[in-house]
Amino acid sequence: MNFNWNGRARKRLLRLPETVALNSSGTLVSCGKLKEGSRKLLPMEPNSIVVVSLHSPKEKIWGILLSLNPSGITVRGIDLNSFDHFVSQINQLDAERVGLPTVFFPMTRVERVSLDEPSGSIPSMADIFQRKIGRSLFDYLAQFA
Repeated sequence: MNFNWNGRARKRLLRLPETVALNSSGTLVSCGKLKEGSRKLLPMEPNSIVVVSLHSPKEKIWGILLSLNPSGITVRGIDLNSFDHFVSQINQLDAERVGLPTVFFPMTRVERVSLDEPSGSIPSMADIFQRKIGRSLFDYLAQFA
């Protein structure tokens, strides 16, 4: 049986969103979102707030994208399961300052990278952070720079 490994079929097989671009050898070329009302792909640039889905073990990391290249992804963030604990720790008056660790994940573990953006009436994680803390993630992390 001959299977045509075109980009669309490979993305479906790997369960990648249509906004991920792969070259003919299957290497990640770009990741982004479609501009509203357009077919033009906007790249996922450094300092975007993203959710990285990983496998082996299965994890989701929320944070700021520092770099994305063929070897892997570098994110300053936390496990999505720890988000509520992280926010409550920041809100404690007597607690020490809590930042986000910088972590590198090899591309072999990366399943999907998505922008942290609202979907209809569901707010993004960054919006939830800002509502609970009273300042944006970037403003909060500026104190650690």
